[in-house]
Amino acid sequence: MNESLSRKWLHRGHILSRSFVSFAALSLLASCTTKGGVGAGGDGTALFVGKILTMDDQGTIAEAVSVDGRGRILKVGTEKDVREGLGAGVEPVRLAPGQVLMPGFIDPHMHLLPTLMQSLPVMHNLAPCLPPPYAAANAEGCQNYVLPALKSMQPTAADKLGGAEFIVGMNLDPSRQALGSDGCSKDKIAPFMDRPMHYLEDCVSKDRPVLVVDQSGHLAYVNQKAFEVVCIEMTGKKECDVPHSVTENGGEWVKDRITQKYTGLLRESPAFEPFFQAMDKGLLLGLMHTNPVQFVKESEKDILQAIQALRAAGLTTVADGGLASKGQIDAVKFLAERPNFPLRITGLVRDNAASGDAKHPPILPSGPDCDPTQDPQCKLSKWLGVGGIKLWVDGSTQGCTAQLAPPYKYQDTGHCAQAAGEGRSDFTTDQIVTRLKALWNTGAWRFQLHANGNGANQTAIDAFTQLQMQKVNPHRLLFIHNTVGVETISEQLGSMRKGTRVVGGKMMPALDARVTHLIGHVAYWGNALEGMLGKDGAQNIDPVAFDRQYEVPFSFHSDSMVTPSRPLWFVEQAITRRTWTYPDFTKTPNPVPVLGARHAATVEEALRAITVEPARQHELDAWLGSIEPGKVADFVVLGANPLDYDPSKGGDPTKISQIPVVQTYLNGQPTVGSP
Repeated sequence: MNESLSRKWLHRGHILSRSFVSFAALSLLASCTTKGGVGAGGDGTALFVGKILTMDDQGTIAEAVSVDGRGRILKVGTEKDVREGLGAGVEPVRLAPGQVLMPGFIDPHMHLLPTLMQSLPVMHNLAPCLPPPYAAANAEGCQNYVLPALKSMQPTAADKLGGAEFIVGMNLDPSRQALGSDGCSKDKIAPFMDRPMHYLEDCVSKDRPVLVVDQSGHLAYVNQKAFEVVCIEMTGKKECDVPHSVTENGGEWVKDRITQKYTGLLRESPAFEPFFQAMDKGLLLGLMHTNPVQFVKESEKDILQAIQALRAAGLTTVADGGLASKGQIDAVKFLAERPNFPLRITGLVRDNAASGDAKHPPILPSGPDCDPTQDPQCKLSKWLGVGGIKLWVDGSTQGCTAQLAPPYKYQDTGHCAQAAGEGRSDFTTDQIVTRLKALWNTGAWRFQLHANGNGANQTAIDAFTQLQMQKVNPHRLLFIHNTVGVETISEQLGSMRKGTRVVGGKMMPALDARVTHLIGHVAYWGNALEGMLGKDGAQNIDPVAFDRQYEVPFSFHSDSMVTPSRPLWFVEQAITRRTWTYPDFTKTPNPVPVLGARHAATVEEALRAITVEPARQHELDAWLGSIEPGKVADFVVLGANPLDYDPSKGGDPTKISQIPVVQTYLNGQPTVGSP
């Protein structure tokens, strides 16, 4: 859509709750996807009968599960055993032939507000296309070429907005999208990454500020007018130096090495923030930073569609991996507490936001309103609180900003030719220790850190080794991504978990370190990463075999908006390790290339990586992640059993992504409508 930031659209008079009320009527309908309604006795007890993949540690496959009126699981086992003691009035929810019941899927790392924001009509979604069979879920009008994607952002002739109104796009990905030959730019010699400002001015606008966020989420591209607007906002002048808030938090406004002029390339999200803050405070995208709750209210219709997409993927819980302020925490909490909202949400807060400053008080860890394992009257709430700290150690592998170390480096040709060999780190080991020490010493927070490159993972291991040796923290530690695999990194993580790591002649107290992989790196970027890291260097992307060897538990996540949050896609991609050839899918070899076959997951491992393991990583496993007595009845019903697609038993794992999601349940009750 070629819509700009229209005040008329942005100031519609509706509020979010009205749409939820209209959805509420659907909740009266019984699920059409199983035989029978939501069977319940007079005390609210429900019974589910069919093939049940419990995902417990024994791999139990049960016949029935009973659930009390507050959504807690009572019994799991054979239908005869589970029925024993139930009243005659309990009519079972009986799965149709071929269907299976599983724990609801959990995405352990995504960014909810940006995910919702990309669905707004005022945003230009520039994401590359997806190949079949994924293409049906792709953004309309997708483009595998940079110049046509940028040209689609041009203001229309009818657009009368003033020169200070931003034109904003998301999900451009020059690592996969070829430059193209659209004819909108006079400059087609220099690589896009060297001078994005010129391409934006030629293809979009010189007169209006333009901001495009890369699909990695770690890069953005702006024109000169955008710099002028930001500088006038901060200093009253059209030119200014990069603010300290950018550099102190790992961001960069990139300058040309010869002219020392800004190229239009911004690295890391702190570099983007002044541009969002400079947007008209009354506009929707400005509200994202100044009043996130109001942003959620005013974008009601379109974010509901995005929320429904998460539910339709079988998700029952998502983890927002980096809330930047109390306002953003309040916004996702507001969403979770709406009637008939179909998901639970847990959150992480950025370390600098949690620490607070002169203008903002520190943020304290929080949890759900009550604990069903401690309070028999408790019905687990959908808002699970903010109990984790998030820190970015480096940038994006496909964005050429992940911190690499030997034996890896970016290749001298291709997409990352402009990168400094081994990328960059946002912080040194000592800086990480300094930033996190006070929060770590409280013992109240769990910690999760973004680290793509093997160099960044080593920096983080060294930092958390120091912290744990100074003061033991009892919580689980999560390494997010661990993309560029090295066996020695996984070995160190394993020794941290077992309490056998020795540093400087001293034994480090055990620290329960785990990893979560953006498995889409293999499918979406595998071919591109071969060009960036070399064919051999890309073989250890998302190193599941190393995890397995050193007994490091792992999960899979979307990092949405980076990849769609579709857990069954994660499972298929982890098992097949197939990768796609951009920009022209017709040139993809047949059979589709496999990247790092040694790191293929089994079906069982992959299913655990979207259920029980994410629950453990976020310390939610007392309630969620498996179907066991005492836990909460968050379920997903699938139209087929993923275990039947096991390649070791003759199954075709390339069909797993096509398994239909039939229904999801929270607290034993169907979520509104049908996915």
